[in-house]
Amino acid sequence: MAYWSARVIAPLLASPLLVAAATASMPAAAQEATALDRLAPAPAGDGLSTVPSAGVSGELRPAVGLLFSYSHQPLSLRGTAPAGSVTWVGRQAILHALASVELLRRIKLDLDAPFVLEQGGASGALGGIRVTAPAGGATLADLQAGGRVTLLPQEGLRPAAALGLSVWLPTGDEAAFAGAGAVRYAPRVIVGAEHPGFRWSASAGGRFQKASSDSLTGSEVLFAAGAGVRKGPLQLGSELSVWAAAGEGSALEVPGRAGAELLLTARWSLGPLTLDAGAGPGFGRLPGIPKARFFAALGVAADVVPSAPPAAAPAAFAGASAATKGARGAARAAPPAADFDGDSVPDAEDACPRVIGEARPPAAAAGARPAFRRGCPPDRDDDGIYDVDDRCPDVPGVSSAAADAGSGPASAAPANAGSQPASKHGCPADTDGDGIPNAADACPYERGKPSEDPATHGCPFAVRIEGSQIVILQQVQFRTGRAEIEPESFELLSEVAAVLEEHPEIARVAVDGHTDNQGSAQANLSLSQRRALAVVAWLTAHGIDARRLEARGFGARRPLADNRTRDGRAKNRRVEFQIRKRTDEGAAGWRDGPLE
Repeated sequence: MAYWSARVIAPLLASPLLVAAATASMPAAAQEATALDRLAPAPAGDGLSTVPSAGVSGELRPAVGLLFSYSHQPLSLRGTAPAGSVTWVGRQAILHALASVELLRRIKLDLDAPFVLEQGGASGALGGIRVTAPAGGATLADLQAGGRVTLLPQEGLRPAAALGLSVWLPTGDEAAFAGAGAVRYAPRVIVGAEHPGFRWSASAGGRFQKASSDSLTGSEVLFAAGAGVRKGPLQLGSELSVWAAAGEGSALEVPGRAGAELLLTARWSLGPLTLDAGAGPGFGRLPGIPKARFFAALGVAADVVPSAPPAAAPAAFAGASAATKGARGAARAAPPAADFDGDSVPDAEDACPRVIGEARPPAAAAGARPAFRRGCPPDRDDDGIYDVDDRCPDVPGVSSAAADAGSGPASAAPANAGSQPASKHGCPADTDGDGIPNAADACPYERGKPSEDPATHGCPFAVRIEGSQIVILQQVQFRTGRAEIEPESFELLSEVAAVLEEHPEIARVAVDGHTDNQGSAQANLSLSQRRALAVVAWLTAHGIDARRLEARGFGARRPLADNRTRDGRAKNRRVEFQIRKRTDEGAAGWRDGPLE
């Protein structure tokens, strides 16, 4: 524009915020007819908060909603000329009343009635532009009516595509940053997709209005994109909107200037009710982009006509004769079958209707797998865990959430039997985690080592649980005539401690000391008691809760072999571990005092 002198242009262009090129020969222009707020909520019932969806899922589906938005400093203009002064809108609170209706699974019409509830700021001049402080009372903003038509419905991974158009009617207060004073319209192209755990959408177009020297905003190109990840009723996502000034048409002429707003969003769905909230910063210098925005929304949507049509046309209709068709005119095509996951397999034929799968088996496996489940993802080992999640896709396995506990006596099963780490999801069950699958493990509830003997494969070499006893296959060695444990037995006791740690259901173990019959009975009884106490002390020092252990000495009263032979006396000098109590309470069942 050729109206302002270079004396004004130079300092304005040096300003850190949006400035208009104008001439000094014109009188100062007053701000009028500016619809400052840029937030355009997605139609009620859509999957995201500010980005419209591309698909339409309802035959007849109305929806209503309320969205409250608070923007911090949506207009901040600062000049460097001596005559310039700070002028800004410091806050703006707006309530959007939303309504929409979906028709014929192709068309969606929507309405947005925004109300400026409260706003405030300061008046002043910037060069030749004067901005008047907004009124603080509530006022109606420009009504928006829109619609979209889905041209290409979603099919599998291929997204839906639609054309949309929004029109703003000049119903807002032009002097209160609530109305543009003229009709505005925004055509756009929309693409997006809906999946059970993820949805995304993107739109591109423009928002156009009649050029006016009284408005702080003009025609713009716009782009928006958003995505949300869903888990149960919760959806978390982010949404980005970008605007770029399109030529002249604003009191602040800044061709090529752009701005953006990023929102982090959360949605909670309760049947037909949705609760939304979000917040995020603004970037750039276009008027109406706040430094920060916060919003909350409530929506309700319900199908008047069920959106899922029958999987197939009635037999009478499918077999209608040509004469009947002639009498009724051209036969109506049957509506498309419901396909929730969008994998092109109708729900009535889909073995996995909530998961994107394959319509037909892979060519290599077509003749080899008659058990192929149409509509399900690939599962090469047929263990019910899809290859994309299966850590052992070629070997049948079990879920990490419900691993096969294997075989063995129930009394010997550890408290965590039936589970395995997530890193082994879909792999053969290995309850004790020793790397040997339960099917081949002779001791599936005890960590062991490989062995060529199937009877001991996967069993510990020195310690195992047998019925009511923790059996040690070696003897605890003590110094002759003393209760001091030899270091060579530390590894054996470490295995005993490991078994107790792996089996929290073992609540009480008696450590029993025994001797041969050499020496006096009283001395042997005292020695056996002191040796049992030494073992208890070693185990508690290495992490075993003292409430689980008790020491007992029996001297020579319970021989296993003949004390008249050297080998017999060696067998009688021993420590045994008797399981006296098991509990389903785990650690909560480790109690001091006598056994119940």
